[in-house]
Amino acid sequence: MRIVLAAPLLLLLASCGQQERAPEAPVETPIPVEPDGGIGDGAGPPEAVSGETIPARFHGVWDAEGGSCDPASELRVEIGPDRIEFYESVGEVTAVTEEDGRVLADLALEGEGETWANSLALSLDGERLSIDDPDAPGGSSGAPVRVRCPG
Repeated sequence: MRIVLAAPLLLLLASCGQQERAPEAPVETPIPVEPDGGIGDGAGPPEAVSGETIPARFHGVWDAEGGSCDPASELRVEIGPDRIEFYESVGEVTAVTEEDGRVLADLALEGEGETWANSLALSLDGERLSIDDPDAPGGSSGAPVRVRCPG
């Protein structure tokens, strides 16, 4: 009987020695910042991107001044929101940004059995379209100016 009475007494004494602990607050670890403004993951700061479609002012069929606008014309180009079709190649738009009054379009191109990536700079002077290599000296590749085809 003494053992039976002693057991509850021992449990009561054991519980008195334990104190309730408050839950620990989570420790916040700041994200390191890299010198170039990145968040410490090696990626660097985000780049400004305006979308993946070419603005409507460029859409349509264009050909060199004096060109026939016929699909067989070698300088004819057809621009849509998400692709540019040239005489012997087609480019799917992968990114578009606007910079200094011109649109820079990154394209995944294919033609004549090959695929490649390229960037083009599109700019308008009234109804005259220039398509240039944005990496060319002076921003111009010397490509002919195109005019909008009727239609």
